[in-house]
Amino acid sequence: MNESNGWGVFTVVCMILLVGLMEYQGMINLIDDKKNQQTEDEMTTSEPETSTADEMHPLGNYCLTDHSASMQMHIHPYLTIVIDGEEFEIPSNAGIDTDTCPSAMHMTHTHDNTGKLHVENYTTEEVPLEVFFDVWGMHFDETGIFNHRGGYVEMTVNGTISQDYQNHILGDQQNIVIIYTSA
Repeated sequence: MNESNGWGVFTVVCMILLVGLMEYQGMINLIDDKKNQQTEDEMTTSEPETSTADEMHPLGNYCLTDHSASMQMHIHPYLTIVIDGEEFEIPSNAGIDTDTCPSAMHMTHTHDNTGKLHVENYTTEEVPLEVFFDVWGMHFDETGIFNHRGGYVEMTVNGTISQDYQNHILGDQQNIVIIYTSA
């Protein structure tokens, strides 16, 4: 074997070792092992198995369908959600004309994107914040908000820290602020 063939073999062996090391370190994926791995994005955006939105609170199934009846309860708490320093816009018409309440409204709903929640009913009820999140189809409790988990959740009501989270009873003119900060 001459010297040039030796360097060629050496180069090929080094390339094979380099590719193998890169595969082992996860820098490349030549072997189809995707079935058993989640990408980093999937791990941070996939929702855990349990969520406050998984099972509808009983009040979330209640629809306002009798337009001629008078409302005994009509309050307006305000909700602000801040995720990693950026305010999240609460959508207009959340809880209006849904699969559960077609052509009607849930007892918790929005009409615009200002964060003003409408809590209405024919009778006076104690309505927890969870009802709005369930109607909206979003997760919220002490573990996190939406798909954000593993960070720090702080909730204030009228400037006072609350540990009630999803169990907080909504009241008129309350200013509810939920701040999520990633770990």
